[in-house]
Amino acid sequence: MSVEAFVRAAGGVMGRAREGFGAGAGVACDCPSAPVPPKPPAAGQGAAIDAHQDAAARLATDSQRLAQQDIAGDTQLAAAVAQSHSGRRRMDTVIAAAIADVEAMGLSTGTPQGKQALIEAIERRLLDTKAAVGEGTADAGTHAAASEATAAGYRGIGTDPRAGLAPMSTPMSAMGGMPMSAMPAMGGGMMPQMGGGGAGLGSLMPTAALQSLLPQESGGVTGAAAGRPVRGGGSAQIDRLALSQVRFQRESVPGGQAAYRGYINDMLDLQGVTDPQARERWMTGFLTAARRESSFNPLAINLVDSNATSSTGNAADMMPNRASRGGVQTIPSTFAAFHQAGTSTNIYDPVANLCAARNYLLFDPKYRVAADGSDLGRIAQFNPRSAARGY
Repeated sequence: MSVEAFVRAAGGVMGRAREGFGAGAGVACDCPSAPVPPKPPAAGQGAAIDAHQDAAARLATDSQRLAQQDIAGDTQLAAAVAQSHSGRRRMDTVIAAAIADVEAMGLSTGTPQGKQALIEAIERRLLDTKAAVGEGTADAGTHAAASEATAAGYRGIGTDPRAGLAPMSTPMSAMGGMPMSAMPAMGGGMMPQMGGGGAGLGSLMPTAALQSLLPQESGGVTGAAAGRPVRGGGSAQIDRLALSQVRFQRESVPGGQAAYRGYINDMLDLQGVTDPQARERWMTGFLTAARRESSFNPLAINLVDSNATSSTGNAADMMPNRASRGGVQTIPSTFAAFHQAGTSTNIYDPVANLCAARNYLLFDPKYRVAADGSDLGRIAQFNPRSAARGY
């Protein structure tokens, strides 16, 4: 197996691991209102009154238990969704690191030593992937067990506690699609042969060797030197960064709606959007999103959502390293993956932040918005006529 084939195979494994954590969106369910138990009958005597009072007391208890089970189920769902988001973001970080390895070492793979160095680097990323999948599988098993316990609790409501509970007929799957057995061995068939001189990876676009890793349109994301045609006309230029290249400088820049109108116009100019109707659609959408996400504050940072709470440390700004930042609240891995060529590498830079967010909407398979913004309204956070909802 050649080094290039090894890198591509490793990229496929990492991409499948990322997809094993879901599409990055969860389902939120409002707990139903607990049933209102019947009022106790008027005071009286006799067997009928006693039986009615007993039944009313049991119904009241069952109603309270139903409400408790609803709260438990809702909490478990929220925890499972947060874990899925955390796992997907963790894989984004692993993938970005693998891309950085190829970019840094690809030109040196004309020698056996260079090949070995790249292989060892990618093997480390595969081990990181294996760890992420293993922890995700364990967490999913915990959530499945908690859900089974909640389901058993529902079944026990309204039954005679002395009768016992029937076991669940169908156990929940812990984490379908990504069993640990799907991970390749770290050697053997995956290890490329080192014999022969051969050409290095210098002739490859570094991201092309790992094109299956991060979300992008078919054909691969181009480098900084080439324009990217997108659906609906216009162009965008993605210059993907390694996470280590993202800067976190909280420089004082103007905020407010008027300032953001200027920043959005700069974004549209940089990305080649010239049609007046298209510009108006993007202007309306991004003004709506910036108002909802940050109140037009370029230095905004979210310290309470799952991005922040799943962080593994602080970035250079001494804030959680996975927290969303800027006027439209991009997370560092998204900013790096969809960075606009020619813009600042500072995540707090308003224009760079906006450009990365628009590239994300254009190219991520979850959205694939048309370049003219004609279908931007289907994303609620960018639609002034829809209720606010994160993106």
